[in-house]
Amino acid sequence: MNPSITPRHFSMKNLALICLAIISQALAADPKPAQILEDMKRVADWQLANPSQHPTHHWTQAPFFLGLANFYQVSGDARYREALDGFGKPLSYGPGPRVTHADDHAVLQAWLELYKLDQDPAKMNPSVAHFDKVTAALSSKPPGSISGGTFTWCWCDALFMSPPVWAHLSKITGDPKFLAWADKEWWTTTDVLYDPTHHLYYRDNNFFAKRTPTGKKVFWSRGNGWVIGGLIHMLDYLPATHPSREKYLGLYHDMMHALLKLQNPDGLWRSSLLDPQNPMGESSGSSFFIDGMAWGINRGLLPAATFRPAVMKGYQALAKNIQPSGMLGFVQKIGDAPDNQDTTAESTEVYGSGAFLLAGAEVIRLLDPAKRQKDLATFKGVTLPKSFLPAKPRAFARFVPERSDDFAWENDLVAFRTYGPALRPGKENSGIDCWFKRVPYPIMDKWYIEDRLRLPYGKISKPYHEDQGEGHDLYKVGDTRGCGGISVWSEGNLHNSDTFIAHRMIENTPERVAFELDYASDLHGKALRETKRITLIMGQRLFQSDSRFTLDGKPAANLEVAIGLSPQVPEPHFVFSTKSGIMSLFETLDGYGLGTAVVIDPTRVVKMAPHTDATGQTQALCFARTDETGAIRWFSGFGWGGQGEITSADQWAAHLKKFAGKFVKTPFANPAKDPNFKVHSLPVPALAPGGAPPAAQ
Repeated sequence: MNPSITPRHFSMKNLALICLAIISQALAADPKPAQILEDMKRVADWQLANPSQHPTHHWTQAPFFLGLANFYQVSGDARYREALDGFGKPLSYGPGPRVTHADDHAVLQAWLELYKLDQDPAKMNPSVAHFDKVTAALSSKPPGSISGGTFTWCWCDALFMSPPVWAHLSKITGDPKFLAWADKEWWTTTDVLYDPTHHLYYRDNNFFAKRTPTGKKVFWSRGNGWVIGGLIHMLDYLPATHPSREKYLGLYHDMMHALLKLQNPDGLWRSSLLDPQNPMGESSGSSFFIDGMAWGINRGLLPAATFRPAVMKGYQALAKNIQPSGMLGFVQKIGDAPDNQDTTAESTEVYGSGAFLLAGAEVIRLLDPAKRQKDLATFKGVTLPKSFLPAKPRAFARFVPERSDDFAWENDLVAFRTYGPALRPGKENSGIDCWFKRVPYPIMDKWYIEDRLRLPYGKISKPYHEDQGEGHDLYKVGDTRGCGGISVWSEGNLHNSDTFIAHRMIENTPERVAFELDYASDLHGKALRETKRITLIMGQRLFQSDSRFTLDGKPAANLEVAIGLSPQVPEPHFVFSTKSGIMSLFETLDGYGLGTAVVIDPTRVVKMAPHTDATGQTQALCFARTDETGAIRWFSGFGWGGQGEITSADQWAAHLKKFAGKFVKTPFANPAKDPNFKVHSLPVPALAPGGAPPAAQ
């Protein structure tokens, strides 16, 4: 004993610590399978003795019916299989009355579980027949996102209700058409409702702009719980060779690790996941999360050392929510948002009982591997992806006629667009717009589709000007040069080309995109023509521009031009280095650092300086001259702090220095060697009646 510690001191302090450790160990001990079976029996028997007043086909019943099937599997008690069959028989093992509504598909999962037990076609055929009705009813509905589905499942909990039905049906019948349709619809819902920053789903599009009382995004526990329930069932039935399996596994990885961090000290999750203000945990969402984590441990996908304590702590907390009668309390009532006002020991719903049975069954399988199901997908040797990627990162570019003739291009780090003929009557011209990306996969097509789609709840779109987890378009261009646009400098003023009038794709591969834009205007009575070739490769924040100019059809040699950067906040601080050929700007925009830059061969530079026009608008300009062929090359691009890599002015400066040293002398491509890279002498388009320009070529 330390002589400085008296016996009294030891007995009061250390004895208390020893007792606390003993108590903690007792609390941390795993529950016994027999005790879990008893807990499940109490909950199931109470629910059967106090049947839900919802119709049998109602979505609320589906988790309970699945829970009964799982309870039967781990207990062997035929009473629960008979009870499930008793629910299905009056419905002839069919769905609810609404053909396309996911709510009315949910119970089909239970009837397919019964079919798995006795191979009775009466329990499967109604699902097969209903699929044909669903797909026929939706055959003319347009795509709801880049994944091509209809976005019929426009609320996140629908991912539990419908897709596992069709995945299971494909496994039973061997017909891939059921799974193919469900897979497309799953990813369309995910395109719209999933937030890749928090790795959670919005309940529906009504929640894009909503915030909790403390200003956090609103992610609903029960809604995300149902997603987890649907996700693990999809993975159970998905063939190992299915092309989407890696995406489902990546999604599972990201959601599980996000939810682990959101588990509260008592072992449960609150209705509002990011803002857990309610003192009591909610039972139904927590049950699905525990089910999902135990499922992953049982399949060797999640590290037991990390997740098993969370599962056991969560289950023991759930068991405390069982009331003396056997009723599971603290179940949030029917709704669509994390409203905790009615979540008490006396609040229950049949789906809460079902989710508890699912969780209990999976925890039993964790404690007793002999209870694990043998007829589901195996994951031997499978490692979860490190992150969820809805699509493989690649370079991409295209003309976007459905959105005012934009031309847009992107890679894994950055995205840009410039304006086309449809905007010629407005102030927009040849400036370059930046789209801020948080994610490495392509977002361009996805954002354009979602911006135009009228979503079901509130009939609103998902505008790309608001950050829903993938990034957004916050950069303002107007009639400025934006991020690296070029103008002729004449008589002390910028001569801005208007919007491009024609375009052509040169290369569009996953590693590199190259395209050309044609511009036409008059300069002091002469025909000024420009053809610009833009090249962007993977892994780079700056794209390469090669422009050629002619005046009255002849190469515009030694033509003075100005390449610009437009600041986004007042009182910008530009950095000019004619020696290195770097002109840059670093500012704070909406809480994140934003670095923009132009990089050019310093031998082409005349000077760099700020320029304020007659309207008081200030831009940074790099003045340069074309060569004897009327050509000039430069690079421009940005680094955005929201992506996490470029977060300070020093980091941006270091990045540009490294880039300039590597690429100014050794560019991405050399269009001068391409005989097809020439100025296309197109006429200046006249506005059609009503102010619209002619169509782009």
